Amino acid sequence: MKLPKRLNSILKKKELFLDEMRSRLENTALRLQGNLFEQIIEEIIPQLDVKDGAILETANNYRLISQLDQVYSTFNNQLVKTILPQINRATETIVKMNEGYFVAALSTLPARFDKIIEKTKILIDAKVGLRAEKMIRGGFINSVFRDDPTGLLNLKREMSRAVTSQMSMKEFIGVIKENVRGTPEKLGSLQRQFQRFAYDTYQQYDRAYNKKLAEEFDLKYFVYEGGLIKDSRDFCAAHDGKVWSIEESESWKDWTPDKGEYPLNYEIKAKDTSVVPSYIDFVGYDPLVDCGGYNCRHVLGFIPDDLAEKLRPDLK
Repeated sequence: MKLPKRLNSILKKKELFLDEMRSRLENTALRLQGNLFEQIIEEIIPQLDVKDGAILETANNYRLISQLDQVYSTFNNQLVKTILPQINRATETIVKMNEGYFVAALSTLPARFDKIIEKTKILIDAKVGLRAEKMIRGGFINSVFRDDPTGLLNLKREMSRAVTSQMSMKEFIGVIKENVRGTPEKLGSLQRQFQRFAYDTYQQYDRAYNKKLAEEFDLKYFVYEGGLIKDSRDFCAAHDGKVWSIEESESWKDWTPDKGEYPLNYEIKAKDTSVVPSYIDFVGYDPLVDCGGYNCRHVLGFIPDDLAEKLRPDLK
């Protein structure tokens, strides 16, 4: 027996929406890091002391390194103004999609359904660092989108090296381009900054929201949905399309590939199947929020007990 069409349809639409929002965030990162590169070229490069195409080792050139702080500060303000509206629009849509899903999944709605929906959004917003469509200073989203200590420090280090070695201006611009804008072989600074956490923002918001609603509505079972692609991880291949209980998910932090049941002809990717994969083996791993780790695109569809037992008879 498969998940009812009305529920499956909502989950598929949500999967597509989350993928679209992630792609939009990736494209925005690509465009903005290009803007940062142009900003550095326009504001720093013309002030450098240069002779015969080589950067001179002068006090002025060393002082210019500190001006990168101001360039990055201006850039981060632009970054927040550009991306925060994207986040707010996306989270509003995620809430509406999940409201529609739970209306379809529950046979009878609690009297406080609307208040539960509203209260849960406020709670999850606070968890990720949002309040009244603004970032909370020091919150998760604020730290991800405002802070780039590694990128800035790397660029300062490279600029200091360029001054000390009297690097050619042409070579130095190439170094800036590689570090900030990236190359076909290397991600740019903003892409690197976003890769580990920011691209997962929407998926994690959705799962955290679902997890809390499941608690409110006393739902104990869910379907792990999202399908598989060529590079799907062993964890996702073993869990995809199946019904699980919240209790079972609590053991996922200790999951190893040798415990999984896989689709026909699936080849396990892990070299050591008795070791917890690194993508879920990290401090603070929350099975219902992190699922298959960073970059996991699966969604959870919580379902009532009677439907769970129909889909998975061994639960009776």
